[in-house]
Amino acid sequence: MDILMLIGVFIGSLLLILIISWLIGVIRSKSSQIIKPSRETRGKALIVYDPGFTGGTKTAATYMAEDLKSNGYEVTLAGVRSTEAVDTAGYDLLIVGSPTYGAKPTGQVENYLKNLKPINIITAVYSLAGSEDQDSNAIMAQILEDKNMKVKVSTKFGHTVWGAGDKNKYSQFIARLLS
Repeated sequence: MDILMLIGVFIGSLLLILIISWLIGVIRSKSSQIIKPSRETRGKALIVYDPGFTGGTKTAATYMAEDLKSNGYEVTLAGVRSTEAVDTAGYDLLIVGSPTYGAKPTGQVENYLKNLKPINIITAVYSLAGSEDQDSNAIMAQILEDKNMKVKVSTKFGHTVWGAGDKNKYSQFIARLLS
């Protein structure tokens, strides 16, 4: 009986941790922030992301926003569930990021892209993690291309969800987007 009780406590604790992690992810995906350059604005960029469980996708979005800011862009960082993510009017660039779960982008990111009204804007997508053959960014790019929205840059970063990794990779992503 004692072993069953220990197993029950373990499973209950694990479920509680998963529920709390999920709730934190939901809360973080509703946040947004505007980052303005210190000099004249060259354009406006919207970066929409699902932070996932670890927040790595948001960290990557923040690195990208810093690079865009240094290139004169006003950047709106928007969680996929935020109200700011919905309104794409007035932006020159749209970047969408997702962690990879089950070889796909998150359901929230897929729904966001599928519900996005076709717009004439420079777009890019990125994903974090997944194995060698799991390119959730390719799924995101295909959704946009099915809407006749050209995706200029589509990249998968890393094979782990733990952290966003090297800032230089994101700088290269932005450089390709702005070229």
